[in-house]
Formats: sequence, structure tokens, C-alpha cells
Amino acid sequence: MTTPSSKPGPAPWAVLRGPLTDHQIRAITRDLAAVHRLTADHPGDRAVRLTDPARDGAALTVRWKPLPPQPPHSLGFLTQPPPAVEILIGPGTGPIQQIAAQLHEHLAAAALPYTPPELDGIRDSMPLLHRYSTPTPAFDGWALIFRDHFLEHSVGFVLAMERAGIPPEWIYTLDKGDRTYNRDRVRATFTARGYRTGLLDNTALNVPTDHTDVLADAERAIEVLIDAAHTDGRRVLVIDDGGLLARGYGHTSAPRRVDAALELTVSGIKRIAAAGPLSIPVLNMARSQVKTRLGYREIADSCLRRLRTILPDRKIIGRPVLLLGYGTLGSRLAPALRTLGCRLTIVDTDLLTLVEAAEAGYTTYPTAAEALRATDPFLVIGTTGETALTENDLAHLADGTLLAPFATRDFSLLAEHATEPTEIPGVGLRLRLDGDRHVTLLGDGRSLNLFEADSIPNQGYDAYRAGTLIAAGHLCAHHDSIPPGLHTTPADQAIADAGLVEAYYDLHLAPRSVHHRLGPPATAVVRERPVAHACVVGYGVAGRLHTTILEDLGADLTIIDPKHQDLPTGRHRTFTSQVSELPGNVADNISLWSVCTPTADHLPVLRAILAHQPTARILLEKPACRGHEIDAFTDLLARHPQARIVVNDQYRHTKALPAFTDLIRRIEPDAPISQVTVTFTKDRRGDIDTGRFIDRDYGVLGYEWLHMLAVLAGILPTPVVDTYLASDPATSQLWATYDPRLFVAALTERTTFNQHQGGPLHLELASSILGPSILLGKVPEPRPPWRHNIRPADDRHRHIAVHAGTTHFALHLEPVTAPDGWQLDRNDHRLTAVRDGRPLHDEVLHDSPLETSIRHAIDQLTHTTPPAPDLTPLRRIAALAEALRNTAPHHLSAPPTGQVSA
Repeated sequence: MTTPSSKPGPAPWAVLRGPLTDHQIRAITRDLAAVHRLTADHPGDRAVRLTDPARDGAALTVRWKPLPPQPPHSLGFLTQPPPAVEILIGPGTGPIQQIAAQLHEHLAAAALPYTPPELDGIRDSMPLLHRYSTPTPAFDGWALIFRDHFLEHSVGFVLAMERAGIPPEWIYTLDKGDRTYNRDRVRATFTARGYRTGLLDNTALNVPTDHTDVLADAERAIEVLIDAAHTDGRRVLVIDDGGLLARGYGHTSAPRRVDAALELTVSGIKRIAAAGPLSIPVLNMARSQVKTRLGYREIADSCLRRLRTILPDRKIIGRPVLLLGYGTLGSRLAPALRTLGCRLTIVDTDLLTLVEAAEAGYTTYPTAAEALRATDPFLVIGTTGETALTENDLAHLADGTLLAPFATRDFSLLAEHATEPTEIPGVGLRLRLDGDRHVTLLGDGRSLNLFEADSIPNQGYDAYRAGTLIAAGHLCAHHDSIPPGLHTTPADQAIADAGLVEAYYDLHLAPRSVHHRLGPPATAVVRERPVAHACVVGYGVAGRLHTTILEDLGADLTIIDPKHQDLPTGRHRTFTSQVSELPGNVADNISLWSVCTPTADHLPVLRAILAHQPTARILLEKPACRGHEIDAFTDLLARHPQARIVVNDQYRHTKALPAFTDLIRRIEPDAPISQVTVTFTKDRRGDIDTGRFIDRDYGVLGYEWLHMLAVLAGILPTPVVDTYLASDPATSQLWATYDPRLFVAALTERTTFNQHQGGPLHLELASSILGPSILLGKVPEPRPPWRHNIRPADDRHRHIAVHAGTTHFALHLEPVTAPDGWQLDRNDHRLTAVRDGRPLHDEVLHDSPLETSIRHAIDQLTHTTPPAPDLTPLRRIAALAEALRNTAPHHLSAPPTGQVSA
């Protein structure tokens, strides 16, 4: 992904790459044209030309093209990366030239933020932080100023603070100014979420007299937030990496003060101590157990990895290295360097620390000058956080020495004494000393592990970030009782009480035998999210499953079902009344509603819930509503903007579909998909005979068709699926089996699209609810996990077939039954690939998509702001039903009561 400057240079054109859709590009371009009163026309499918009729027809053309799947622009990878485009923005002619830069800014602002799947990936890569980021009453009434490097794990942390209870509008994120890899993406993500963002550069803090204007601008913005928060009755929490409090916001004499703080670095602690006595409590996370014993090992690892990455051509093994500083970081770097065979010399000004290094077997000196006179290091590493090389030391540096600073101030003296700096892009600065000697300062003089990199892996910093969140919650809950000054013990105690270290050990380190001793597997402990009080509406098959999962999450449960479907006794509170009749004191305490009623009851139940709770969090079984109720459904949501609804859609969360598409790409990497067939059948005759699960409005379309559309969306590119969903059903071939009880009991739909440079694509969707399943495929090898006749014949069948190149791919979703009675267990799925009758691949994949989707929906509702329900597939079903009704026998053609055009 391109991360351009907000003010592009005078290049004749600009190029931008990112995950933008055709619709987004056109919309942004048209909006800008409207602002400047320009004419927009389309000289091609993927081109927009802006013309200014009032200025001699001055013009600007934007063109774009789709790109092949791109490598990740985040630390984690996605099994299904979003479609990316390359955009060419012309320079424009005449006065319109300035608009090209504005368009570049607007498109970059849309392209840069992390996508929802990437944010999910960041969250999933920090499972401990995710575990502890539940809504926390201690954060009620607080605002947050967060100053740190703009890194991915910083994104994970601030989003966790938002989940824990800090509103986005009361979060201010300040960048420390290092050239971190994805800093533009991080800033754009924070802005897109509604946070205030700014910059308070470490350089300005180190040399304040040279940066008075920069500091004044930053402090004005900070003070605006402090004033606004205090006016709103909020307290202000600072989480700082480097001594923002040293600017005076924690002192008694300060005109504006924050209310509590956590300091994350030793350099920040030193600045705070030098600035004078504190009037607020500050927790010292720099010296906390979780940072010194867990965090610094990861920091040291990131330093060494960055060093080796930036010097790919240099031999390191066995060569002499000088390490300045044997403190918390240096003492962890030293063994790693010795493991490489480096001949290591250590300098530290603290005598006891020097003794420790010497007794660990290292050659030691009390000053850098002595070490440089006695050795000839090819590499000097700084870890002190202070001026590590003096003017006298520079005279002893050999020509060609490499300098690696892992703290900003270590080699700051070079800026004053070195001349003729020459930038080596991606490496650092070549500096001339006196005479003919040159040294190379790796990076930009600041912490090298942050130079054009993302430093520590998200998972590596997960425990420290989780510990910081736990300590922040403790500080906000007890800030009135913790005396002013620096404290380490309260943070360590709060983290110990929360069980973070046990969870860390269980997650990453414990052998299986110890897992059993400590309790459930760590992944389950970490990933499950408690829900305080949930209400399940409808206690049928889906309701019972939801109840089981919510029980596992530790929720107190209320269950409502007017049909009295064997309601549980003793364990939970139950009601046989309607939701509208639920006592107010019960409804007020419900934090999550799970609606598992028949679809026809969804809209009345939603109205009743929102009458009780306009800000309710609701998990709704699919479909959201009947097709002719879409307008009423969207209107209800519009009148309750604070409510959040997630429609459960299991096949958007199955592992089988990504595995299936990966298999297709692996075996036929260059061949487009030419045919997709999705067949879902279920024998509903027994249910229909007893009056259950009868959809007289939409017949077969009301049963499995939404699942089939979700499967289609998991296989084909988004633009193709969007085109299909928006197409007129009259352009498809439809074969329907009409039924006087069910309107349509079986349907096959065939559609053909012309792919760009890929030939035709044939789609076939088929479903039936009155017939037995069709057994497809060959008899498998009689070996586990296949077993013979382990259950009665399955009454449903879910099969996906794809043709690409010369290969036929098939995905048989559970329940899987093959000919001759061979079956797989529940939640086992079968993936196969066959070419010219020869099997290429036959795999069984275990996954419970329904349970995964429910847990994901609950997690979204309790810890994020989920997007509005996507009703596009439902509109497609309504349009298909309308087309079928137009061709139905006369006695079956009347629309359902109250139906309106969708």
C-alpha cells in the first residue's frame, strides 16, 4: 500500500495503491468535483475525467486498474486479502492542477486505514489484551491521552481502551515521531475511528529550546483536550512513552493538570523526576515486572532482528562488537550477540552493573574511550538512553565503523560534530569525521528497531500491553487513594491479581499436562468474553445453542418463549410472556439480547426490545426479516442509531471456505473460475406436516438461499458477487417447483457473466426442501475419519462445486455422507480436487461454523461497533420471489400480506 505524503511533490502524476473499490473511487472523485463545480464524465470503465468549464476546459483524469493479490501491508497476513487497485492521478492542466493534490489526499485517507479484517487480525494477534479489554466501570468518566510510537500493537492497545470504556471522542493519540513502517496507516486508522491525533516529537523533548514553536503547538492541542474534558466532568488519564508529564501536566503549580498517568519508559521516568515533585499518582510501568521480565526480552529480540535486516550483506558472526550499556536492554542483547559468536566488549558507567557483566564472562571497560583504544569494533551499539559517546570518544572511532542506536540520545553528539551527512536510503546516514574518517549511523539517529520497521511483534508485546490496560483500570478506580508520586507496586499487584502471568504461561508456554492442571486450554480462556446478563428470545434449536454458548461465557441468563418449549428450570430465569411484557427492571439489566424466534416474529420482537432499550445490543438469527419488511427494518434501525444489531451468518465464519479457495489458487493459480454450483437441499416434509418451519411468503428461498449466497460471497471476488446481487432476476434462467402449501418448494437459478479477460462465468444455485439429499462423489478410502453408518441417513445436503482450468473442485459441508453409507462426524467437511478423473486432493477439515459465528457476533456486540446489517442478499431473495410470483400459477401469485417492492 502506498503511504504518500499529504502534499505530493511536483511529479507529473501521482500513483496510489490500496484496497479501494470502484464505487469508492468514483464517489470520492464525484464529491470533490461537486465541491469545485467541475464536470465529471467517464472515458472508460475505470476512469473519471474532471473538467472545469469555467476555466478554459482545464481537466484532470483519474484512472485505475485492479491489481493481483497483494502482499500484506500489516504485520499479519490475510488468507483472503482485499481486492486492491492502482490509481493514476494525472497532474491536471491549468488552475485545476491544485485539485489533483486534494484528490490524492482524499483517496489516500480512504485507502490508508487498516481494513476491518486487518483490525480483526491485530485484535486476534493480541489475545491477552483482548481478554482484559472488557467494559470496565473504572473508565467511566475518563478521557485518555496516549503518547507512544505509532505501531500496530499501539493500534491494538488503543482499540482495547476504547472497548474497555473510553469513548472515541475522548481519546487523543500522540505520535513520538519515529519513522515507523506503518505510521501513516496508524494515524489514518485513529482518525477514522474518531480519535484526535497529533505529534509530540521526541527530538523536541530532548532539545526543547530548539523546538519552542513545535512544543507550543502540541501543548495547545493537549490543553484543549484537558479543558474540554474537565468542563465535561471527566478526568484525564495519560499513558505516555517518554515523559509528557515532564512538561508540567502533573505538577501542583501547573495551570492545567491531568488526573493520573502511567509512564512506560525509563527515559520518561528520568524526565519526570528531573522536573520536580508530582501532584498526581503515576504508575511506573517502565520498572514493572511485566515489562522488565517479559517486555524487554521482546524489545531486545526486535533490536537484533532489525540490525540483521538492515545489514544483510555484512558478516556479524565472530566479529568484535562494542555494547554501550548493560542495563535492562543491554543485558538482554548481550547473550543474543554472544550466541552469534560476536566478540563482545561492554561499557557501563555503573560499577556494580559492570561487575555483573564481567562476572557473566564479558570483557568490560568503564568508559567508551578505553574500550575503543583497546578494541577495534566494526559495530558500536548504544542502549543507554543517555549521551553514550563523548567528543573525546569520537577520535577513537575507526573509519567505516557502524553505529547502531537503540535509544534516541546515545549518538546525538554526532549531529554536532559530524559533517557532510549523506543519506543511504533504507540504511541510515554516512557521516564524515575529522580527516578522512567516515562512520555510518544506522537508521535516523533514533531507536533503530523503529526505523522504517514495526518493531516488536504484536503477540510479543501482547502481555505488556494487557498489563498496561490492567494497571490503567486499577489506577482509574483508585486514583483518589493512591498518593501523588511514582509507584511500581500498585501496577505489579493489579497485574498479579488479574492472573495475567498465569494466562500468558498457559497460552504460550505450558505443556499439555500443565494445561490440565491449570484448567481449560489457554486459547479458550483468553478468547472467551464474559457477558454480564443476556436474554435469549425463543428456545428452539437455535435458542438452545445460543443458551449453551452464553452459559460458557459466564452470563446470567433470562429466557423468553411464549410457546413454552421445554424451558429450563432452576438454572435460569424464564418467562412465557411476550418481550413487550417483560418487567422493566429485568429488561434494564440485560446487556445482550439473542433473538432466535421464527423470522416472522423478528420485527415485532425487535420493536419490543428497542422500546425497552433504545441502545440495545442484539444478536439476530438469519434472516434479519422477511423480504417485504426490509424498509420497516431499516427504518427501525434509523430511529435507534445507538442500537447495535448483528445478524448471525455462519458461513461467513467457516474455515472450510477459505481452505477451499486456497486449494483452488494453489492447484490452478493462473486459471479463472469458469463455473460455480451451489446445492443445498433439506428434507423439511416432517416439519411441514407438523406446521413447523413453513415459509409461505418465499418458499424455498426462505430456508437455505441466504446460506448459499454467503457461500457464493466466500468463493468469488466481491465485485462479481455485487454484480450478481444487483442484477435483474429476469436475466437468470429459473426452474421452479411450485407447491400449494409452500409457494415454491424447489428452485434452480442459472446465471452467466462475462469476466474481464477470464471468459464466461456460469453460476448455478439449486435448493429443495421436499426431497432427500443427493449423494455425490466416490466411495472414500475406508479409514478414519470415515466411518460406516454412524447415524441415520442425513436429511440435508450442502455441496459446492467449482471448475477452474482443468480441475474440478468440490466442498461438501457437513453433514457429509458418501455412497455406500460412509459418513464423517458432525462438523467435519470434505474438500476434493479431481483432474481428468484422477484425485489430486482429498481432505477432511473439522470446524463448527455455527458456534464460531455466534461467538464472533457476541464478541462484536460487546467489544466493538459492528457495521449495520447487510440486507443486499435479502433484497436479492425478495426480487427473486417477485419474479417467481409473476410466473406462478394464478392461485399462487398473490404477494404476502403487506409486501412492498424491495
